[in-house]
This record gives sequence, structure tokens and C-alpha cells, in this order.
Amino acid sequence: MDHLGWYVLPLLVCVGLTVDAAPFDDAEKSRVGYRKTWIQPKISCRSLRSITTTEFTVVSAKIVDDVCRVSGVIPREIRFEVNLPAAWNGRMMMTGNGGLAGQPPDGARYTAQRNLILQFGFATAYTDTGHDNRVEPGGSFAYNNLDKLLDFGYRGVHLTAVMAKQLIRKYYNRSENYSYFMGCSNGGRQALMAAQRFPSDFDGILAGAPANDFTGLKFSQAHRMNALADHPLSLSQVASLGAAIYDHCDVIDGVEDGLINDPRACQFEPERDLPTCTSDEKSSVSSCYTREQVQGLEQFYSTVKVAGQAVYPAFPVGSEGSGPTYGGVIAPGWVPWVINPHGRPLLDVLGSEFFRYITYIVDEPDFNWNEFDFKSKPDNLDMASDILDAVDPDLTEFERQGGKLLSYFGWADPDINPLSAIHYFDQVQEVADGEAGNFFRLFLVPGMFHCMGGPGPSDFDAISPLIDWVEKGVAPESIAARHLQDKAVAFERPLCPYPQVITYDGRGDVKEASSFSCQ
Repeated sequence: MDHLGWYVLPLLVCVGLTVDAAPFDDAEKSRVGYRKTWIQPKISCRSLRSITTTEFTVVSAKIVDDVCRVSGVIPREIRFEVNLPAAWNGRMMMTGNGGLAGQPPDGARYTAQRNLILQFGFATAYTDTGHDNRVEPGGSFAYNNLDKLLDFGYRGVHLTAVMAKQLIRKYYNRSENYSYFMGCSNGGRQALMAAQRFPSDFDGILAGAPANDFTGLKFSQAHRMNALADHPLSLSQVASLGAAIYDHCDVIDGVEDGLINDPRACQFEPERDLPTCTSDEKSSVSSCYTREQVQGLEQFYSTVKVAGQAVYPAFPVGSEGSGPTYGGVIAPGWVPWVINPHGRPLLDVLGSEFFRYITYIVDEPDFNWNEFDFKSKPDNLDMASDILDAVDPDLTEFERQGGKLLSYFGWADPDINPLSAIHYFDQVQEVADGEAGNFFRLFLVPGMFHCMGGPGPSDFDAISPLIDWVEKGVAPESIAARHLQDKAVAFERPLCPYPQVITYDGRGDVKEASSFSCQ
């Protein structure tokens, strides 16, 4: 675990753009033959170049591998890419952004995702949300720029969806039969924002690990970084912390399998359950912890409060564990989110920008977010929340229009608190008088890190169940999930819709999904 230099770039790419780990893997099992393509264009791709209006401008339109690739700009700087296949299945799929967005349409991860979706005949849509992160990295796009903050918050995705549908109608001389959106992390926030603000934009929405309580998340990132700032943990200590937590809580769900099915049942307390270093022990090279480190961990897991008010739930345990991750190398889930042997932790990279460019009326690019004392509310917080937070639980209009929302979240996410997703679902359930399951289902994944990876069953297709729900009215009672090791299936699990929990029958093979049920 000492050779983690490879780890930073893959995670930054992942933060840049993520969806679930295996979209379309179960396409053959879908009740909908969405792979069937029968619709052809009615005009030439080249003719789309003539479109220049006050609403949007097409910069280029050209055929690439039997696909009309349209690039353009929506005023003022919202860049988009729309792909219109020569053989179309009648559906549009828009993909979201991770991190603080700004990823260009020709970025490696987006293009790989786009090409996968095109294999199934969808028209695709994508936007950088109004800024280029190569020119304006991090949150600097919002420096004294309310327009770009609005574009990032929700305007970029909405206007791109509206524009993409116009191009579809123009090219095929007909509208799409169904429109879909999928995204994870910030893309999950975008997904919930669409359902709340623009309920007619998409028929089906897939929201992975949504950062929908965006402002609360940023305070949480600051809270956790502040907790460990003066007395940081070494890599070996994090590994020992994870081992202690899993030793304490793995068996609670009835099977010792390296997973914690529901961390809410784990009553781990650092002060009680971690060994304290003696005066002659060096905490940096041992599995013990100084009194200050233990106190820091107690703060790390505690409820986040600003001006005396709770703004984000206490963080559950589980992300400290290790498992084959993005590059197949074993490392604690905290790397490089909470600790990073080769640079700034990602919580620092992503969270500090909020304090510099968004939450105060006067932007301060040099603001030291470690000095935020949590005793007073930033003066621009209310407006920032209105623009960025997708926390409105009233999805009545989305439901009325027949929309279906499917969300998933890793229980071992080291960045976004999975309890925030449960809190949102419970609120929607209350507004919907207990009937939220008719249009909204949340699936929690034991042992999965942020959007993908980890020791849990993080390989699953959530797209096909969503399409079946939208087009055939068949709601997912569970989702088939796998854990892959060296591209082979190591074990399987059913993912359960909250509030149900994966339950072992006490007899069967723990590697087989049939040994588990949703209860």
C-alpha cells in the first residue's frame, strides 16, 4: 500500500465524470428491446451547421462513424455535444458531470462513456455546464461570476436538454420517445435537480451517490479535514482503523464476508475501541493512536454544525476498509479522499473552492478554509443553497408526468454521506404520503466506495431496470450486482430498495446471490 502514486489521476478522472460501474451489462435481460434501432435521419448532418439563433449556436456538425456529432454553444459559454446516430432507437441519454464540472466534451472518460451509449442506439447529450476546467480550474469559474454559478447549478443541464431535443426533432423529423439522464456524484445532484426543477426534461433519471445537499457536503468536507488537520493519520493507521471497524462490525449482519451491510447498526466509538499509544510508541508507524488523534476521529464522525445548527449528518463508518479499487490495487477507501500520500486530499481539493468562490459575497481566492470556525453562517450561503442544493422533496410534478427516479449509493463512500440520501428519500416519502416507491427507489450498496470500486458488489447495471420501469412499468424489486476480481465474478449480491436490507439466509454459499434476500 506504499506505492499509491498511480491512485491520484484515476480518482481525479473519476471525480470528473462517473456513472454506475456497469451500465448496460444486463441489457439482454431487459424487458425493453432498447437495442433495436430503426429510425433514420431525414436531413443531412451538414445542414445542422446553419443553426444559429439566440438560443444556441452550432459550431460544427459532422459524421463520425455513422453518427452526426454536433458541437456548439448556448449563451454565454455553455458548450455542448449532441450525437445523433444514423440508426436510432428513439431515445435520448444525457450524462452528467462529476466534481465541479467543466470537463470538455472530448475528455477521455466522457468519450468512452459516450461511445458505449451510442452502441445501444441512443442519441446522446452532454455539457460542460458553462466553463472549461482547463481554463478555470476548480471553483474559479464562479469568481465574481453569478452567471457561471447558475450554469453550473442547473441552467447548463436544463438548456442542453431542451436544445438536444430540438436537434433531434430537426434531424429525424420526430421527437424522442423517451429521454433519460444518468450521473454520479455532482452528476447525481444534477439528476435530482432535474427531477425537482424541470420535471418534464427526462422520463427516467439515474442519480448515483448524489451530492444533492451540496452546501452541507462542503461543510462536511471542511469539518472532516479540520478534524484531522493538526494530528493527521498515517496510511498504516487508516488501514488499522479499517481493520478495527470491520472486526467490530462485519459479523453484525450475520455473515463475516468483509462487508458491512448497514453501517447504522455498527456502534464503533474511536475513544472506546481504538488502542491509545503509550509514551514510548510512535503512532505514525504503529497501529496505536494518540489521544489527539482519537479526539480528531471523534470529531470526524460527528454531526456537522454551522452556527449551532446541524447541516449534515454524522458520517457512518465503512469507508476506511480496503478492497480492490479502481486500478485493482488494494488501498483504504480514504485514499486519496481523506489522506493522500502524494498530495492534497480530494476533500481539500473539492471543498476549499466552495469557501473561496461561492459561499461568501466577496470572493477570496486565497481564503484559508481551515480557518473557518463553524460559529457563523457565511453571508452568501442562502443564495448558494438556492442555486446548488437539490433538496426539494416535493416531486409531485415529476410523478404526475410519469417520471421514474432510481438512485444508488455506496455504503462505504468516503466523500458523500450515504445518510444524506436516506434523509432525502424519507422526506420525499413523507411528502408522497408513503407512496414514494411508486416513482422513486434508492439502492444502497454495501462496501462500495464513491460511485464505484471497493470490496462490495459494485458492478451492476442500473440503466436497464430504470428503462424497464419507465417503459414497461416494472419497478425494480432488486438489482443484480457482482464483485469482480481480475474480470471474473468473485461473488454476487442482490441490491435492495431502501428501507429493505440485504439479508443472509444463514445457510447458503455467501458468494451466491440466491443466499440473500431483501427484507
